[in-house]
Amino acid sequence: MRAYLFATTSERNPMSKRWIPVIALACAVGTAQGATLFSDGFESGGLNRSEGGISWGYSTSASVSANNAYSGSSSLAFVYDGVGDGSDSFAEQRLELGQAYRELWFGYDLYIPANYSHRSQSGPSNNKFIAIYRDPYTNPGFQVNFSLNADGSGGSTLMAHRYDYGSEAGILSAGSFIDSSDLGRWHKIVVHVKVPSSGSASDGVLQLWKDGEQMADFTGVAMYGGDGQNYFDEAYLLGWANSGFDQRTVFYLDNLVVSDTPLSGDVTAPPEPPTVIDTEVQ
Repeated sequence: MRAYLFATTSERNPMSKRWIPVIALACAVGTAQGATLFSDGFESGGLNRSEGGISWGYSTSASVSANNAYSGSSSLAFVYDGVGDGSDSFAEQRLELGQAYRELWFGYDLYIPANYSHRSQSGPSNNKFIAIYRDPYTNPGFQVNFSLNADGSGGSTLMAHRYDYGSEAGILSAGSFIDSSDLGRWHKIVVHVKVPSSGSASDGVLQLWKDGEQMADFTGVAMYGGDGQNYFDEAYLLGWANSGFDQRTVFYLDNLVVSDTPLSGDVTAPPEPPTVIDTEVQ
């Protein structure tokens, strides 16, 4: 049986696939017009988009779906199967950046499902949100990720994991990120990553915004990738969920943008008619 949810425009973010300057972002990194390297609204119906040397890599439980889009008719669905207590879930989409980068911005619309519940486990309960790294995903080599940790009430806190000279450094905690008011809604996410300038410099940057509000602002970060390896050329969206999920849980991602300068654009209203969300991904 299929379950349907009806999302009216009041449940959506009042922004669409075009980007606006984030005030905090502009203050932190300047107001230059964003140079878009890659964008995909998934309207082709597949993951065949290639632009600026950037293209999609392999998928795990992630596919283009017409069931729920922020704008247009398609988005990328991440399907986490329901599993028993103590088991993990997994859904991930790789993004191949095509060359070595030292600084990038990632922006996208993300739908957090109405049945989202981040359960606590006796073992690790953190779940990947986005990872940016040097391929292969090994140490030494630059690698950072934002992850979600269970808050004990079904919601999630945000934290950042990083490596410095090949060794895992201290976890950076950013506080509350997902609560009950975020469920069944679209949210605009912006992520900014900059590698340190040298092995002796603590000037790396890890920042994240949700709906224009800065949720993480880590600057002066020691996270050197190693000599000749202090760059990133691959990323993945969402990923391994150590907590697992009691029920089948489907996230949707739309309008991905990768830029080498701060993202900007104009505000346009989302579609007026209600959107039918089919939790059975085709």
